[in-house]
Amino acid sequence: MTARAAEGSPLGLHRVVSPPGVLPQAADRLDPDPRLREDEVRVDVEHLNLDAASYRQLHEEHDGDGDAIREAVCRIVRERGKMHNPVTGSGGMLIGTVAEVGARASLGLRPGDRVASLVSLTLTPLELTDGLRSWDGLSERVPARGHAILFGRSVAAVLPPDLPDELCLAVLDVCGAPALAARTVAEAAVGTGAAPSVAVLGASGKSGSLVLAAARRAGAGRVVGVVPDAAEEAALAATGLADTVLRADARDAVALSAALADCGGPADITVVCTDVPGCEHAAILATREGGTVVFFSMATSFPAAALGAEGLGADVRMLIGNGYQPGHAEAALALVRTEPAVRGLLERRVTAETPPLALSAAGHAEVEGATGPVESTGEAREIGAAGPVVPAVPPEAVGPGALAGLRGTAAATTPIASRTTASPRRAARLGLDGELVRRARVLAARVGRPVVDMARTHTTVAVERAALRLAGLSGADPEGIPWTNRLVDAVRDQVGLEHGVALPVWHALSAGAAPDLAGLAARATARNVGFRVPEGADADRAVRGARHAMAGGIAVIDARREERERMLRRWGRTAGPLIYLIVATGDIHEDVRQAVAAARGGADVIAVIRSTGQSLLDYVPDGATREGFAGTYATQENFRLMRAALDGVSAELGRYVRLTNYASGLCMPEIAVLAGLERLDMMLNDSMYGILFRDINPVRTFVDQRFSRQLHARAGIVINTGEDNYLTTADAMQAAHTVTASQLLNEYFGKEAGLTDAQLGLGHAFEIDPDLPDSFRMELAHALLARELFPDAPLKWMPPTKHMSGDIFRGYLLNGFFNLAGALTRQDILLVGMMTEAVVTPFLSDRDLALQNVRYVMQAAGALEEDFRPAPGGTIAHRAESVLREAVGLLERICDRGLLDAIDAGTFGGTRRPADGGRGRDGVAERAPGYRNPAVELLENPQPHFETAGAPAAARLARREGSDRP
Repeated sequence: MTARAAEGSPLGLHRVVSPPGVLPQAADRLDPDPRLREDEVRVDVEHLNLDAASYRQLHEEHDGDGDAIREAVCRIVRERGKMHNPVTGSGGMLIGTVAEVGARASLGLRPGDRVASLVSLTLTPLELTDGLRSWDGLSERVPARGHAILFGRSVAAVLPPDLPDELCLAVLDVCGAPALAARTVAEAAVGTGAAPSVAVLGASGKSGSLVLAAARRAGAGRVVGVVPDAAEEAALAATGLADTVLRADARDAVALSAALADCGGPADITVVCTDVPGCEHAAILATREGGTVVFFSMATSFPAAALGAEGLGADVRMLIGNGYQPGHAEAALALVRTEPAVRGLLERRVTAETPPLALSAAGHAEVEGATGPVESTGEAREIGAAGPVVPAVPPEAVGPGALAGLRGTAAATTPIASRTTASPRRAARLGLDGELVRRARVLAARVGRPVVDMARTHTTVAVERAALRLAGLSGADPEGIPWTNRLVDAVRDQVGLEHGVALPVWHALSAGAAPDLAGLAARATARNVGFRVPEGADADRAVRGARHAMAGGIAVIDARREERERMLRRWGRTAGPLIYLIVATGDIHEDVRQAVAAARGGADVIAVIRSTGQSLLDYVPDGATREGFAGTYATQENFRLMRAALDGVSAELGRYVRLTNYASGLCMPEIAVLAGLERLDMMLNDSMYGILFRDINPVRTFVDQRFSRQLHARAGIVINTGEDNYLTTADAMQAAHTVTASQLLNEYFGKEAGLTDAQLGLGHAFEIDPDLPDSFRMELAHALLARELFPDAPLKWMPPTKHMSGDIFRGYLLNGFFNLAGALTRQDILLVGMMTEAVVTPFLSDRDLALQNVRYVMQAAGALEEDFRPAPGGTIAHRAESVLREAVGLLERICDRGLLDAIDAGTFGGTRRPADGGRGRDGVAERAPGYRNPAVELLENPQPHFETAGAPAAARLARREGSDRP
């Protein structure tokens, strides 16, 4: 066989048996010979997932006889060499393990990878070897043995380790639907300048629930879900995914049209996700004139759709649901991770339809956890393994779904004796009510969604300044006022912020007002330039220029993330806990000396506390600083100096030392940009802290928080949230449920912004009054509750502060108990407690003693967590369940009044903050139709890597070095 023949056709033409000359999907029969061409991949099949329309047809044809259905499927595969239902023309997809990879295969798969095919079984050569004897024929999910062949142009996804196989199979089977819906909604929003209304037929099914969430996230306005019966209506209404749930027959065009008329009229976009035929006319009548119908159902008759639209005189655009979109698998899995309501619907459907999967050939087994089935693989849990280095935009890089492939590298040897491999996720120890846990997440999403919608429709001076920093503007004028502030203030004074700064700024640059951003900022400061909001071709030109510049900044952040990953690969990942130590002298050069000493003493994370007043500064100071109040100013130069010092000591120690700072206060988004540019690893980032403890306007802070978290997601930064602070002003027993509720809200806000579980450093603290009876048992209950609610989050465990009385001996003992609680409940980020807390700023000797305390406890405890099992129904389990129920009750009350009103009422930390009060309110603007911010667009909308990284390397480096300064 010649080399050319050996490689074969990437389209699979060489696998077509009959008729000759057609593509594999159109073929009557394919050749499933297991011998590979050089560009092919052979997969050992574990499960098939028949598409809904195909299975329904088979079920009806054989009157629900499972044996007959099984034989029908075997016959189709035997006769056609693929699973291609001759009646519906559809097939499904498969899960399996890669067995062999051709020498020139380009799919990026390796032997041993567990994968799901993302192309239809109707074009995948398939041979079954077990007669499907393990399948009862009564569900769409089919245990199977055999092999399948993937071509050069096939598409497959490596299964993520954090989601059960059944759930992945259900999601990946329909992952094209939410991707196409999101793109259609986004295009409509850009084209009209308004949020389009969306109706989804079959809204409570697999594809329908994903489409609802994707449409909302892409900017939809009114969202209507259409379901067939009362049970589906109740299930969907409980999730809050749709603004309105209609119970209607999607085949009854007149009745459905009338029902929609009663709740706002026809939709701008209608998505058909039903698995029954005859919905074409109803979908057309459900759509306004000039609107769009997306048919994502294999039961659709496209002649009926085309002729129906003609006969009805309906001017609608009709799209055939393409099962492939760039990034569709990652985006769909991200929705499952970040939308508890979607996951709940899918898990219920999967559970109802399918028994749990047996142990697979790859050795994966399913165990039941507090929030549903979770996978136990025996691998180490990594701290801050945020996923692979990403290309240009979510979902892969910044968002959920990122890089499970970087798991499991060995921990480096360090002075902390417990640097052993962490335990795999264990079965639940508290026996939490799974339904209660699911309800908690659904309520958190319902509370959080209006806040996200508000953030999507507003901007702030800090968001606009952050976008300019991404575009390369840095430095300050002779008075120390940053050029970003000068330029944004000039634009706001002349044309407002409602359209964003990108349009007026890049319009001025294209008109020759200045050679670069720095020059424009200088001229604007001197009032020598006029700004206006361009329209038409001028606006398009301005957006292109801004996008190119801001993409350069994102490319720098991507490169810095790649640096981190290279270092972690070189030195290994610490399996936990990460020992977190604070420095805060006010002088960055002294901070550097102390940080290096702390790293040599065993610290894994160095946190540079920010000067207290900086939260309230509406600008970021420039350059290195040598004075600050109770901390050191966060500046780009200070970040650079500390990062360089820690990189040096990392090389000396042979382990990566992480750097933490604060992205909070009035400049939260700007500091997030600087953290990404200078490769910080963790950032304290919690809007509630600024609202409650710095009296920053709630609207301002929630808008700023969303953009900053999108940046952190892109940079691979682990956020630390501030729930521990609530317990410094409120009683730790009475207010424990507010911590849990806030953690659930932070999880929702973080994942909505694209953060993965591994980037959610949710905060809690050891702050119960030690004089209370059973205080240590209560601390264990609270800590274990957080661990089991968020099993994959790197929890940030804070030491006692409120009850540190100045008795250093008692304080040292309390810190030992704190460290022991962290070991027993597997806390991942452990802040070193100082026995001199509340007495003096710690001396270096105090830090050394504190590190000795951590070392002793962790070494002595070893894997004690494995033996810690609270008694079922005992004090610890009862307390944890009680706190969770109180948190659910609180979230229910917040749903009724809204989060902003709850904050105004003093719900969190006992501090009242009104939505129209606080600092920075004047820096908020509601977005106008036509608002453009390419930085936001690049972070939210998938783009190929080469488009975002298009700025030349020299230009990117120039930005890093500040050559854009005047």
